[in-house]
Amino acid sequence: MIGSELLGRREALATFLSSFLLVALAREARAVAPAGEVRVRRWIGAQQEIAEGLAGGRLSGRQWALEVERLAGDIDVAALMTVVNRSQLRSAGAPFHNDPQKRFVRFLDETGAPRRLAYGAALFDFAPHNVVTPHGHRHMVSAHLIVAGRFRVRNFDRLGDEQGAMRLRPTRDYVAETGRVSTMCGERDNIHWFVPQSGPATTFDVVISGLDSGQPDHLIQAVDPLRARRAGDGSLIAPIIGFAESSRLYTAAI
Repeated sequence: MIGSELLGRREALATFLSSFLLVALAREARAVAPAGEVRVRRWIGAQQEIAEGLAGGRLSGRQWALEVERLAGDIDVAALMTVVNRSQLRSAGAPFHNDPQKRFVRFLDETGAPRRLAYGAALFDFAPHNVVTPHGHRHMVSAHLIVAGRFRVRNFDRLGDEQGAMRLRPTRDYVAETGRVSTMCGERDNIHWFVPQSGPATTFDVVISGLDSGQPDHLIQAVDPLRARRAGDGSLIAPIIGFAESSRLYTAAI
């Protein structure tokens, strides 16, 4: 009787230990992230470092842009989107006119808690008719990584301001494929314009604002480069217009 009871206790203990081991192994498997996810986490951290460098005055806007472009060459877009799709995604609401649909992205840490970062992240989902019309910026920088589809990207340097206008110089006009990044800062390519090509497309954006003490977080102004007058030095004097007019003039057909 005693031997039978002892055997039963041993069997129960063995069952418990087996169950405990299976639970521990399952927890360990969840804790060990796939190699692609580890690289994405490092990439997110590298974006944090250069964002802090920019905000702290250790990097110029141009240096930040060059670092973002270097990082774009190191990231696997599919792996990034796997992490993005497991993050907290929140709609920014109904788009304005023919703007794309915006979704805010909040990355999570290893425990599932939202990460505190020095930059904002968002997805912009473009239907074929959606356009980011030409506009200039102040007090901020941004980067736009193409994660799906193709875009025609046009940029201008903002050379200065006139009464009700911006003085511009065209810098880039190209078709960008998935994996390419377009950056904007005060020193370079401050005006940008995005039109999807041959179907829907998506960008993953990084934005850092509030860079000028005592100024608003950001200022964005629509501009009309196609109806600009040419100055004697060859630059364009482009009128500043409202975004409703900009959406009417700058369609996906242009």
